[in-house]
Formats: sequence, C-alpha cells, structure tokens
Amino acid sequence: MSFMRIKSRFNIKFWISTLLIFYLLCNVLSAQSTGTLRGIVADSLSGEALAYANIYIENLGIGASSDSRGYFIIRSIPVNNNYTAVVSYIGYKKKNVTFNVLRNSITDIKVYLSPTEIELKTVEKTGRRPGENVTSIGLQKISMKQINSLPKGVEGDVFRSLKYLPGIQTTNDVTTSFNVRGGANNENLFLLDDIPVYNPFHALGLFGSIDPEVIKNLELHLGGFGTKYSGRLSSVIKLITKDGNRNKYKASFNSSLMSVKSSLQGPYGGGSFIISGRKSYSNKILNNFLDEDNIPIKFYDLFFKANYENPKLAENGKFSIEGFFSGDQIINNNPLLADAKWSNNILGISWFQFVDKPLFYKINFSYSNFEGEFIPNSSGERPVKNNVKDYTGKIDISYVYASKDQLGVGIKIKEVSTDLFLQNSFGQTANVGQREDRVNVNLSLYANYRLLRFKDLSLEFGSRLNLVGLSQSGENRYLEPRASLSYNFSNNLSLKAAWGIYQQEITTFTDEDVVITYFEPWIVTPPYLNPAKSNHYVSGFEWNPNSNLSLSVEGYYKTSDNLPVLNDKKIFLTDKDFVTGSSKAYGIDVLFRYRFSFFNFSASYSHGYVNKKVDNLTYIPRYDIRNSLKTIFDFNIYKGWKASVTWVYYSGVPFTLLTGFYDKLHFNGQQNKFSLFGSQVITPLLGKRNASRLPAYHRLDLNVSKKFDFAFAKVYLNFSIINVYNRANIFYFDRNTGQRVNMLPFLPTFVVKVEL
Repeated sequence: MSFMRIKSRFNIKFWISTLLIFYLLCNVLSAQSTGTLRGIVADSLSGEALAYANIYIENLGIGASSDSRGYFIIRSIPVNNNYTAVVSYIGYKKKNVTFNVLRNSITDIKVYLSPTEIELKTVEKTGRRPGENVTSIGLQKISMKQINSLPKGVEGDVFRSLKYLPGIQTTNDVTTSFNVRGGANNENLFLLDDIPVYNPFHALGLFGSIDPEVIKNLELHLGGFGTKYSGRLSSVIKLITKDGNRNKYKASFNSSLMSVKSSLQGPYGGGSFIISGRKSYSNKILNNFLDEDNIPIKFYDLFFKANYENPKLAENGKFSIEGFFSGDQIINNNPLLADAKWSNNILGISWFQFVDKPLFYKINFSYSNFEGEFIPNSSGERPVKNNVKDYTGKIDISYVYASKDQLGVGIKIKEVSTDLFLQNSFGQTANVGQREDRVNVNLSLYANYRLLRFKDLSLEFGSRLNLVGLSQSGENRYLEPRASLSYNFSNNLSLKAAWGIYQQEITTFTDEDVVITYFEPWIVTPPYLNPAKSNHYVSGFEWNPNSNLSLSVEGYYKTSDNLPVLNDKKIFLTDKDFVTGSSKAYGIDVLFRYRFSFFNFSASYSHGYVNKKVDNLTYIPRYDIRNSLKTIFDFNIYKGWKASVTWVYYSGVPFTLLTGFYDKLHFNGQQNKFSLFGSQVITPLLGKRNASRLPAYHRLDLNVSKKFDFAFAKVYLNFSIINVYNRANIFYFDRNTGQRVNMLPFLPTFVVKVEL
C-alpha cells in the first residue's frame, strides 16, 4: 500500500472522528431542562389537515410551520412555564393556544382553525424559528385556493397552474406538459402523494388526469431538491391528496363544456374517505385546441382514498389506502385512420406513525402501471405498444434533536419492468424495452442532516447510495451527494444555495421535435448506456420587507451527461435505438408577490439558455425559451364575487426552417400528423436544426367566479375567457402543406359546481 493511500485513509478517518466528536459534544451541551411541543393543525369544519400553517410561540420568539400532513414539532421549550402559541393560516382565523411542557416529555395538541369569509387577507406573521427558512431553495408550495382562482382552459387543472411560476416553460397551448429549467419533459417526476405517475395527462396532454377536487396542496421542487427524492434529473411535482371530511358527509357535482364529475367524502368509524370520478361527454371544444373538425377523444378518471386511525391500536398513527385509475382513447371508426388508447392503474398503502420520542416514520408500498397502444389500422403507420409496471416500497424516518437539528434516513426498493413493442420496416415486431434475462431493481439508501441549531445559519447535507441500479450498465453503484444552506442577513433578507448530483435510469422513446404525440412510451435505460446524470448549482436570495411583500431571485447552472437521445440515423437492425448526448442550462428566475386585504398580485420573470450536444452537433432544443413574463392579479369583488386577470409573454420558440422537399422511399406508408413513429414518401428538406425562431407569444386571460350559499347546497359558477384580445399565436407550420396553424383563439368556457 502506497504512502499516499495510507495518508488518504488517515485523513478520512481523522475528519470522520472529528465530526462525530463535534456532533456528540454539541448535543450534550444542548441538553437542558426542556420539553417538546408536537401537534397537528386542521380545518374545524372538515377536519382536513392544513399544510404549511404557522405556529409561533410569542413568549419565546420561536416557532415552526406544519408539514404537508399538518404536523409540527417544536423542541427545546423551557419547562415549568405557561406559553401561548399563535396558530395562523391564510383564509382562517388566528387562534391562541395555551400549553405547558414537562421535562424530557412531549406535549401533544390539536388545533382546529375556523375559515373566514374573506379568503384573500393579509399574510400572518411567519412562525419560523431562527436559522430555518420557510421555503427551501427551488421549492414552491401551492394551495388549491390559488389554483382555483386562475382561468380555466377546458377543465380545472393542477398542472396548467404551474406554468405561471418562474422556471417552468411550455412550447404550446395544447399540452400541459412542461420543461423545468432547461430539462426535457421526461425529466420531471410526478408523485401522487408518494406514488409515481408515468402519464398524468388526459386528451393528448391538454390537461391533467388527476382531478383538482381531490388535491389539497402541491409541492414543486424546481431543482436542488434533497435526498428524499430520486429518479429524475430536473424536478419533482408532488400532489398531496385530501383525506376526506372527518365531520360530515359531503357530495359535489361538477359540469364543464367537456366532462361531468362528482365526488363524495365523509367520516366512518375510525377515519374518513373520499372518492371522485370524472368522465367526458363531449369533445367539440377540443377543435379549438387542435384545429380539427372532429377529434374523437374519450376519457375517464377515478380516485379513492380511505384513512384509519385508532388510538387503541397505535396512538398518533394513521393508515391510508388510495387508488387512481384513468383511461383515454381515440377511436376514429375509420380504417384509414389510426387509433390509440392509454391508461393508468395505481394503488398505494401507507402507515404514518409518531412515537413517544420526537421521531416519526412512514412506510409506503405502491404499484403504478401505465399502458399505451398505438393501433395503425390501415393508415400505413407502425404499431406501438408500451407497458410499464412499477413496484415500490420505502421507509422514511425523521428525528428532531433537542438542538433543533433534524436527521432523516430512508430505504427504497423499486422494481420496474418496461415492455415496448415496435415494428421495423420489414414488419417484424420486437420488444426493445425489456430483457427477459434480468429483473430491473433499484435498491437505494439515503440520509440527510439538517443543522438548525444556529441563529442565522441552516445547513442541510446528505446523499443517496444506490446499491443496485435499474439498468445493466457498468455504473450500478453510485452516490448522489447533495447539500444546501441558507443564511439570514436580517429578519427580512436571506441567502440560499444548493448543489447536488442526480441520476435517472428511465427514459421515453420519443422525438423531442415532434409537436404532438398520443403518449410517450417509457423504457428502462438500455444496458449499453450509462444512467443519465445531472449536476445542479443553485443560489439566490429572498427579501421580505413586510408581511405583504416578497421578492425571490434564484440563479441556476445545470449540466447533464449520458442523456438518452433517439437515434435518428438508425438504418440497420443492429444499430442502437439510442445514442447519448449532453446538455447545459443556465439562467435566472424572479418571483415578485404583493398581498393586500382583498387582492393579490404576482409577477414572475425567467431568463435562460439551453444547449444540447449529440454526435458532436450542438443545437438549442425547442424548449429554449429565452425570456418569459407571467403576471396574475386576483381579487375579491363583492359578496362572493371573485375575479382574476393573467397575462403571459414568451419569446419565440426555436424551430427548424423548411427549405424544400425531396423524394425518399419508405416501407411504412404515409405519415399521420400525430404519429409517434413513421415517415412519408415526400420528405421535407430541412435547414439547420432549430436555427430559426417563431414570433413572440403573448395572451390575456380572464376569470370570474361566484359562490351562492343556499340552505340545501353551495353553488359555484366559474366563467373564463382564454385569449381575450384574440392574439394569433403561431403553433407550427404544417410541413406537408406549408399552412400556418395557430394556438388557441378567443375561447369562453363555463363550469358549474354544486356542493351538498
């Protein structure tokens, strides 16, 4: 063994020992005659937990925010004193709760807040403790009240609301699919609670398949997210569902110009439940989106969730089971036109438990299945069939120290199988998505430590260790270290930064230049490629001069390698389906918010650059949108009347200029404009890839709503106008005819909801 290796090992052991001694010493010094306050904040009418509520102990000047489940923990509270905690939440009346704590014990409280008539009110004092920021870098927390105030497209949609945030880019009005800070749209992880959803969209991506009626809150991690999440390079979108009304039965009926839906929720012995279903009945309004006479789209979705709590069985524990099922189909009833269908089938169970110490854990098991099929009939297209099965089990454990530090550890095991049947030019069908001689399993561990003991500094660091990878590449074991920090210069100004390494072992088999696809087939990264890897560097600041005004600025730099890219030069059967590429993205995101007693105003601006390199060719992808500005103004008018006005601006989307045509012989016939794969006899002659840009995009939308309270029901009316001044925003040029196709014209929509 060489001298340098001996020295290296000695240095590692020295630093590990030093950090361990420092950690133990700090915890010993922080031990004192203190206790812990723990509790949950919930709605007094429904019993639904309130995420991100503020808990502030005035006597001590410390506090916390409830998590996505409504739970909170505050440690190191001096004993033998009476304290008052002020609990507040936007749209609810503040409540003062008196309590005391015992030495080395936990005091549990439940706080029920009453909603106010005026939902847009001044933001309450934030209950953060020194050294801890309410919002982590790159994290946006969105409530359903914010989403419901935005203009509706065809349906109320969770994902369309994300487009108003900085860092989110979209290339057209048709699809709700989006890109985050220069990443491809398959780099976004969608979670229904903790269950992955592989295709969360209806009707060619026009809106989300998950009904907003069942969503309580949404968390969007734009980048630099912690070790708890894995499997994607760019972002995490977590939809936190409702538990159901714990106090009384409640039913609602909803109708739009395209679908009808209903929901039922209520209590039962030991818990609560919610069930919601939606089904399409008309597709005429879709003609405005796709410039077609008739698009025979049909869809449905169904969600259910049941919760059970029994103090005799497990005090401070909750068991949940939930399921989500959706299906779409396009049946033309014409043998010359292709058909398609796709579906999701999801089931999950979880157990959440607080123990007698300031420790809690959650155990999850889930099954997620996506199936998609493209049926060519006699159209001359090639058939495509995709089947994804995801089995995931994981355990997350969190512990809060007396010093206010927090430790999180977890283990996850995931098995993913992906069948993708494709047909080549000779009519032979093969499964390119799954190897029969191997099971695709990922086994990973994670740990992170949040250092919160200091007054103005908080630090989080940790890593994921992937012991076994999904793909059969040489990089089966790898680390994903991540770190973030924040420093409070004052009570109003804080600096934030984050860094991390991220891996992704699953990709979609689609061409990024295709304007519209029926669905995107998923496959595990082939064994001849290494997993995609990305490095995130994020920094910024947050300024809150008062409780009504906030300004957030974040800059990012992201590099990605080993990106699977569809091989458009494949000729022979032995040629690989994918080649690898790399990308670089950097930019700045700005979010300004002003809140007053009866109105809110927000404006976001993004400026960014993306470039991609494949086969030594560097180009800009379609989602390289240099400048975007989005504004929202919503306010209470009078006696239940509300309105919102939104205006968005995007600089031009890159596109490849058509320079002419030439004849080329293909064996699969004519191309359908919505085809996943296929070609045509007359082939376009294209210029340099994405070297030109379309004209700038801008649009004004209006939304007006009114709530009527009757003795037997509540009635909600919602009227929206999309593209108020009828801006002719270009969608694409048809390469076959040269015809210009525009996006949405002036479009009014109407939604009625009855709640019993």
